[in-house]
Amino acid sequence: MKARSLLLPFALTLAGPGAWADLGFPASVKFPAQIQINPDQKLIKEDRGEAEMPVDKAGTKKTLRGVHYVRWLDYKPGAGEAANGYYNGTEGRIFAALQGALARAGWAPVWSNEEKTNFSLKLGPAGAEAWLAADVDGPQGFVKIEVIEPLGAQTGLTLPPPAAQAEKFADTADIPYLPPPPGSTRKGQGRGDDPLDVTPPGAGGESRLVGTGTVTRSYQGPSTLSAIQFMEDYVAALSAAGWTVLYPPSAKTASDSQIIARYAKNGRDIWARLYYEFGANLSFSVADVGGENWAARLARDCKVPLYGVFFDFNKATLKLESEPVLNRALALLQGNTEKVEIRGHTDSVGGDAANLTLSEARAAAVRTWLVSHGVDGARIASRGYGKTQPVADNSTDAGRAKNRRVELAKATCATH
Repeated sequence: MKARSLLLPFALTLAGPGAWADLGFPASVKFPAQIQINPDQKLIKEDRGEAEMPVDKAGTKKTLRGVHYVRWLDYKPGAGEAANGYYNGTEGRIFAALQGALARAGWAPVWSNEEKTNFSLKLGPAGAEAWLAADVDGPQGFVKIEVIEPLGAQTGLTLPPPAAQAEKFADTADIPYLPPPPGSTRKGQGRGDDPLDVTPPGAGGESRLVGTGTVTRSYQGPSTLSAIQFMEDYVAALSAAGWTVLYPPSAKTASDSQIIARYAKNGRDIWARLYYEFGANLSFSVADVGGENWAARLARDCKVPLYGVFFDFNKATLKLESEPVLNRALALLQGNTEKVEIRGHTDSVGGDAANLTLSEARAAAVRTWLVSHGVDGARIASRGYGKTQPVADNSTDAGRAKNRRVELAKATCATH
């Protein structure tokens, strides 16, 4: 607020032809004195962003990347100028004032529409141009200025790979292998007993849940951190640290502002989901499937949900990516001689008979996999329970996803 109160009077004192004020933009961008700060609009600056701008006389638009600035400003008519209004040449006066000031600073006109309400300019030699686009609402006196400057030297983000053993860290600490961008402030943290949803956007079919617990951290990232920079930096850093990035297929789409990744090396099995929301609000969620103590949970709860065992939609065909969880179940059974039951469960969608059949077939598929990998068939049974034993609210997508599960239980466990 102090910067605004100092800058606005400064702009007002620059009366007269040729007076310039930058209003938070790069030093190369100069405005006439009639252009002033709108106190309701903040300058947006992104260290790495993009904008679509007209790049030739025909108005052909191209997506340009670089240091990105955007701000809505006010046009206050100068001495002797008519008030802003309709059908009185306001757009032309704003156009002329802006073009004149920018031309004196070295900007060359590129394109303008007939009404003079949208236009673009460029500065600098080919290959290193800065670009500026303006959007004018003459009657209201609003002017949107958007600038793309060439990127300077970029420093990449580096993430430490997960250790060979599961890390222990306090609830008030960052996730050791998934720190936030430099300059971020932690806003919240938590640990929960729910699985992590790792369903890729637009995937269709059944939701994919993994793990039996989730660790979350939320941050306020730097104000100059764009979705593009977040996606590019974390996709590259995760890959370099040994993670497999499952979503998105490309890091360069700003709308794809979430990442799903899996680390399955050195005996670890970790899933992560990262979100970028408007204003650099960041959220990191992790399910350390390999670090969960299934033997202790089986002894305590008499059963372990095998979230991370995936099937084709509405079928009992096991997906290949289920094998890490199946191998953990195999190791658990190889470590004891107890008789167990594989239990299949569904959500409430569909008829009783169909759900019972599906749950039985999925439980049988898991049993078959375990027996084929060395478990004595005499000590393992399978049974389907359909939709009779929900563990969550079937009226929500998240609840239904949690209810669709396979469990490994002691044969002596109660079925509720």
